Amino acid sequence: MARIAGLFLLVLSMLSPTPSFSNELVSSPCESPQYLELGQTGTIQCNFSGFFGVYWYNSTDLKRSGPFLYYAQGEKSGGGFSSREFDIHPNGSLIIANVSLRHDHVFTVIMYETDNAETKPKPNLVEVIVTVIPKQNYPLIDACMGTQQCFVKLETPRNLTCEVRSARPAVNVTFYAERTTGNRVLPGTFEVEESRMVSKSAVVLVNASIASNYNIFGVISCVSSSHLEMDKSSVLLQYGTVDITNSNPVPTYIELNKGKVLTCCSSKQPLYLVWKMQMTNGSSINITAIVNKNQKRVYKSSRRYEVNIDDGALTIRNAAISDEGIYVCVYGDGINETLVSYNVSVFIIPGDKYMHVKRCSPEGHCAISSNRSGTLTCSVFGIRPPVGLEWSFVDESMLETSTINGTTQVEDNFDGTYDVILESAYSLSDTSKESIRLRCEIRGKLPGQLEWAKMIKLSLNEEDVHPTDDGHTSDRGISSGGLAAVVIFAVGVLCFVGIGMYLVRRRNNGNPKTSFRQYRGVPSTEDTNQSFPLGDIPDTPMTRHKKELREQLESHYKECCGSVKLPTDDKLRNVKDIFVEEGIEAFVSDVWQKSETYHHILEGESNERIILEGEAGYGKSILCLKMAHDWVTKSDSSPLKDVDILVFLHMRYLEKDMTICQAIKKYILPADTNLSKEDIKKVISSANAPVIILDGFNRYPHKDDYKQTEVKKIMLKQAFTNCRVMLTTRTTILPQTASALTKRMRLIGFDKSAQDEYISNVVAVKDQLGADRIRSVLGAIPDALVFCQVPLFFGLLVHLIHQGRIELDFNVLGVTYFVKQVISALNFNTSSGDKTGEEATFYQESFEELCKPNTGLLWRKSALNKIIGSPTYSRYSRIGILIEEEICDRSSHVQLTDMETQYHTEVKFYHNVFCEWFAAHYLASLAVSCDEAELRQKLQRVNFYDHQYLLRFACGLNSAAAEKIIQYVESIDDGEKFAMLCIMEREGGIQEIIGTVKKLCATPVTIEKEDTMLLQRSITQLLAIASQNKIPIEILWLVNMEGYYNQAREFLTLSSGINVPKLETLNQISIIESGKEFTERDLRGIFQYASICKNLAGVRFRGCILPLTVDKRITKTMRDSQITVDWMVSVKPFYRLNMKKGLWEVNGDVLKKKDYQKIVTRVRDMATG
Repeated sequence: MARIAGLFLLVLSMLSPTPSFSNELVSSPCESPQYLELGQTGTIQCNFSGFFGVYWYNSTDLKRSGPFLYYAQGEKSGGGFSSREFDIHPNGSLIIANVSLRHDHVFTVIMYETDNAETKPKPNLVEVIVTVIPKQNYPLIDACMGTQQCFVKLETPRNLTCEVRSARPAVNVTFYAERTTGNRVLPGTFEVEESRMVSKSAVVLVNASIASNYNIFGVISCVSSSHLEMDKSSVLLQYGTVDITNSNPVPTYIELNKGKVLTCCSSKQPLYLVWKMQMTNGSSINITAIVNKNQKRVYKSSRRYEVNIDDGALTIRNAAISDEGIYVCVYGDGINETLVSYNVSVFIIPGDKYMHVKRCSPEGHCAISSNRSGTLTCSVFGIRPPVGLEWSFVDESMLETSTINGTTQVEDNFDGTYDVILESAYSLSDTSKESIRLRCEIRGKLPGQLEWAKMIKLSLNEEDVHPTDDGHTSDRGISSGGLAAVVIFAVGVLCFVGIGMYLVRRRNNGNPKTSFRQYRGVPSTEDTNQSFPLGDIPDTPMTRHKKELREQLESHYKECCGSVKLPTDDKLRNVKDIFVEEGIEAFVSDVWQKSETYHHILEGESNERIILEGEAGYGKSILCLKMAHDWVTKSDSSPLKDVDILVFLHMRYLEKDMTICQAIKKYILPADTNLSKEDIKKVISSANAPVIILDGFNRYPHKDDYKQTEVKKIMLKQAFTNCRVMLTTRTTILPQTASALTKRMRLIGFDKSAQDEYISNVVAVKDQLGADRIRSVLGAIPDALVFCQVPLFFGLLVHLIHQGRIELDFNVLGVTYFVKQVISALNFNTSSGDKTGEEATFYQESFEELCKPNTGLLWRKSALNKIIGSPTYSRYSRIGILIEEEICDRSSHVQLTDMETQYHTEVKFYHNVFCEWFAAHYLASLAVSCDEAELRQKLQRVNFYDHQYLLRFACGLNSAAAEKIIQYVESIDDGEKFAMLCIMEREGGIQEIIGTVKKLCATPVTIEKEDTMLLQRSITQLLAIASQNKIPIEILWLVNMEGYYNQAREFLTLSSGINVPKLETLNQISIIESGKEFTERDLRGIFQYASICKNLAGVRFRGCILPLTVDKRITKTMRDSQITVDWMVSVKPFYRLNMKKGLWEVNGDVLKKKDYQKIVTRVRDMATG
């Protein structure tokens, strides 16, 4: 009956004249407009009660269209309901299964209270606005490079733009000048770019300086009217230079390695607060910028300091000498501004905490027998800053009849401390005094415990006593015989002291500074551990030479090990504090196998030849330095602990005809060494298991003439046959060796555990929040597997992130955006200005260098400087993108002595990706201006596998260039999939390729041994994109790729070197290996990889031989993950692994041994036949 009544009302609603809406809409139960998000399930909210039926219309014209959905007496019906496009809630609200643009209009809904035909309906109009929520979480200010808040110095007048992209409907955005007394709207030009689906709203502030209010700093905010997660972004602008000339900085002293708090505005809550530091060399750095409006936020901060965001106090912890300078805090409310400054000096109290007077014990007062004229010497050793010393009479009346005048000598110890020596001449005219008292003290008031004084008593002798050279005398009444005895004793003492000083100087390599301090009785801070016991070794020339050589090598390596610099940080560190072990592999039986530790490199035969390979930035040199440190410290875990002699040479310094012994003498030993080249060779030849490390064959100036060098003889065991020799080089530049004599090892970069260790132990030390933030940003990096496994680049990256100089928009996936952030971070506080013609030349030069095979991307400094100009060269070398190295000049024809060398400076990029970045600017510009034929000719010179980012960057930099480049890439062999990666770099490009990636992954994806490296790499990157975007991957086929699992990195490494990352959306993996015989160890690795692909249902093996039984401990991971394992020899039958038993079964029957042997024979026959 209810259904009949509903149909009756339906017919009635269609035949009745259009109802009048004037009165009924006043108290409508449906709000209008209502906003529904595109692509989501949406509900038009209404709240009907006590109704008989509700009827929904797609239009306001009820004469021409009937209801598409109605709900009467608890029953739903209508075309919209049967198509499942719509549904209805019991309260009458309309549910749209998938909101699209065709739902963006006015709906009409009529509610009938009863089934009485005379009942007047109550229609309601509901406007639906389909929305697209922007991917960004806040308005984007162009100066902030994708971050919500930033700190920017205006070098020149500039515009500011704020925009909200890909939104529907268009969003209103407005600029404000922030003030604590109320914000001021800034005039700007509002623009909207409409497309079919979304809009981009932007406001342009023509001159950002209009908000300065004559202050140095100011805060400008952009506020949006949209439903963003955060509706405001801010930029703290520096309009001018902080002038400290009239600031009267407060003198402030901090003891070395102690802390200090510098206050700023403890009793106020300013709008903004900025700390800056002007170092003693005149350069200025930003420490921290804070905005205290609504929500406190630190924009820029160096990890060297801590700033309390409540009161702005700056804490300097573990003060270093590099912390000296003028610290300035500027704070303001948007109208007024205040400046507070401190002149910070770091002081060092001498370790012995005594003043030294010649002929006196350091402790307490002393008495000296002296004439009425002579000299007195007062000294302080190892102090900072250098102080003034002065002698004074305790009895001030002595000044009327006596004089004392001196000169002060200050000697720099080159460790941040100074020695201060005051030598004074005195003369006493008053003959009535038998003794006087004098005091040596520090002149002026200084911090800490530096108000020291040394009191002495001068006992005055008669004038007929013969004075010593300094005016002091010996006791009276000594007989001539006694005097002779004293003289003989004194001569003996002097000889002993002279011999002692000679030995001290030899031990310290003739360092006059060390000898000077030890002569004055000040303990040396240098390590004086002896390398050999002194009692049991016969004192022969050979043992003396061996001892001397070892000590001098140790001294050199200690200096090198303690002088390591990290990216973006000038502080010197010890290699032991920053070394993190990376992945290492050994080439065994034609297969690369994982090695557990770097100690394995130097294990084996005592005269082994080893080649350690690694790409640029993989840490070959730092590993060699760590080995030198292990040798010096006799590390128990190192195979070097029992080695007598270790030689570590950089090959870039070696001249063609120079022997190793000449190089040791010239580059490692001190200039005044007593060892000759012949002595060195004899020592090495007689030493116990000596080791020679030759670092950087790829930088060896004479590698092209390798056959004529001593290095070749060494590697072929024709020289230094008793030595273990390790040579490092890049994988593509290997020396000619006898393979039977050579062990090959290679560095494969940082895995996840090494990355975590570096973050926690080197960068964010005892800073868990900082470490978590670094890992969060790293997780958003596109191609993170590629960038983060290179230790050199990873180190640069995490330091920039920790310093707050890189903030990523997690919704942007292109590598162009990411590298742009890195470049911007390195350009921090560096005015780039407009691109000059010289910089455009630099772009072209970078491209030309990329097109040359195996050049190492190197220039001579003089040549590059001439090509691109000094300003451009200086800029990029200053910020670290270009780095310099001195190289032996192989082309020099100047006659030089053994201790002279002709050098030149070579320049390279910090990392090759920077070269591709600058080359991409040239390529993007060229692609826009040239025709198709010229572009094709240029692109044919590029090796896409080695330099894939060149094309991807160019596509990301210029959309017009991208069209031409992508068209070309699609036309080359295996270029279709690589073209997808290029498309992704364009703005919104990820949306363009998602559909194609879905189609790719819906059918089996194959990686074969015969595929080009470009294709293999492109496929793995596309699979990573699919997994990241939750796109199901049906089947992955690996054909003859012989992969192994790297547990720490969580990926499969294929025989080509390509890495397959963890694929969480992969359904099945099929491994096809023709005739390969898998071991349980092989299966364990594959099963471990399968278990981390959380949606994986099965693993299949084809054409290979598997073990008859599998250890149940290995199958446990698959059993726990509910993953099946099948072994297919032919189409049918296939064998399934019983995870509980570790046995193969077919149709429930266990595979028997005799049948297994038949399978093995068949597979081997198929592989060979």
